[in-house]
Amino acid sequence: MAQLAPLKLEVTGQREFVEADKAREFVSLWTEQLTAHRKEIQAILGDNATEGDLGNVVLCDRIRLSDKSFSDEAADIIAAFLKEPFMDGRSIASGILYAELDDIIAGRMTEMGLHVLQTICDAFADAKLVDVNLSDNAIGQQGIGACKTVLSKPSLERLALCNNGLSEATMEEVADILTNDKSGTGCVATNLTKIHFYNNMSGEGGCKQFARILEKSSKLTDIRFSSTRAGRAGSDIVASALDVALEEGRNANLEKLDLCDNNFGNKASQDALFRALGCTTLLAYLDLRDCDLEDDGVKKVCHALFESDSALEHLDLSGNNVERRGAKQIADYIRDSGGKLKALCLDDNDLTSKGVVHIASAFHGSEDGHAIERLQLNYTMCGAIGARALIDAFGPDGKDLPNLKKISLDGNSFKEGIVGELEVAFDDKLVEMEENDSDGEADDDLSDEESEDEDDEEEQNGDVDALTDAMNKSLVV
Repeated sequence: MAQLAPLKLEVTGQREFVEADKAREFVSLWTEQLTAHRKEIQAILGDNATEGDLGNVVLCDRIRLSDKSFSDEAADIIAAFLKEPFMDGRSIASGILYAELDDIIAGRMTEMGLHVLQTICDAFADAKLVDVNLSDNAIGQQGIGACKTVLSKPSLERLALCNNGLSEATMEEVADILTNDKSGTGCVATNLTKIHFYNNMSGEGGCKQFARILEKSSKLTDIRFSSTRAGRAGSDIVASALDVALEEGRNANLEKLDLCDNNFGNKASQDALFRALGCTTLLAYLDLRDCDLEDDGVKKVCHALFESDSALEHLDLSGNNVERRGAKQIADYIRDSGGKLKALCLDDNDLTSKGVVHIASAFHGSEDGHAIERLQLNYTMCGAIGARALIDAFGPDGKDLPNLKKISLDGNSFKEGIVGELEVAFDDKLVEMEENDSDGEADDDLSDEESEDEDDEEEQNGDVDALTDAMNKSLVV
């Protein structure tokens, strides 16, 4: 028997402050949509439908309230609608699994914002929420308490708390809720498959609280912990927590890891990260932008990714002070990965043309052409030598990189003639270069570096045993 998918209720229109009259309009629209949907379902079920058939019907399983700032009265109206019985004595909220509650209190005074958050969140008391996004709400410690109804759902699998201004104390409150197991049946963290913390200000203390959450987690496939003012000490804690979790076999199905804007400059954290990445056999997305890795850290990352044999598709190592030696390690990984990588971002590194030549050379040799779709080399001190190496790697009419959709080379030093060559070769795949320095001399004196290549080879070969040893050691922070 054909079935209709549950509806998604949304607030329509542009970003705005929603008062009572507008909230009533939303409720009226939703009521019409749900009533029509219910009639369609009843028509499909027919006259012989049993109470059991009707009892299993879910009219709506998701709601989006994002990008609207609600008044107290508007929040009360929407909450009342969600809680009132609508079909077979059940409320609309009871069937909702996915709740997009991001950016719903912008511009509100603290007391009013807290009222709106708690009113909306409490409306989902009967829901078995699976996915909750509370990002872009200015949530202090009191705000987390206001959201406790949705945060403490045993059914919760995916949670986003990004750009909330979470402090150390607030992160502790979050960790307390997610790791609480007073019932003895397991905590929320145990069931999570996705957890996102981005652009908060929780510092080193927040890293300790995030480590508490990781300690209880076992099913995470998507982790984002970035731009939280972690510092080196906090980043050490995060790297150690990941190392322990993955070494113990927890979160073994990790597919996406975003640790952008942490600081893994310490050898200890690099070794822990190295061991952790070596366990990520299913990893497809890795963002380590602005992590202070430098060449030695990048070497460990690339070696770990090779050891894990994951089918990585997205790698971002931008802003890590990577130079030519590190570029060769990245190139070796690209070559060894078998042409699976689809996006490579190396912006804001001192690769020079020699480093870019290493990267370009790695795209040669794939029988069916490399899978790369997006290549970012903005602000990498690249000049004519690197540019022509990339053109050569692309091949006539792009036959050697048939999947390439975008290449970004802004902020480098290409003279007018080289720019022309790039435009002819890459055509509309080349992103506009507004910050190109056409008078620059990026390739001057590169010939003086030729003798360094052999030294680099010896150093890299001598480090293999050290890298392998690091895999077998544990980090205690």
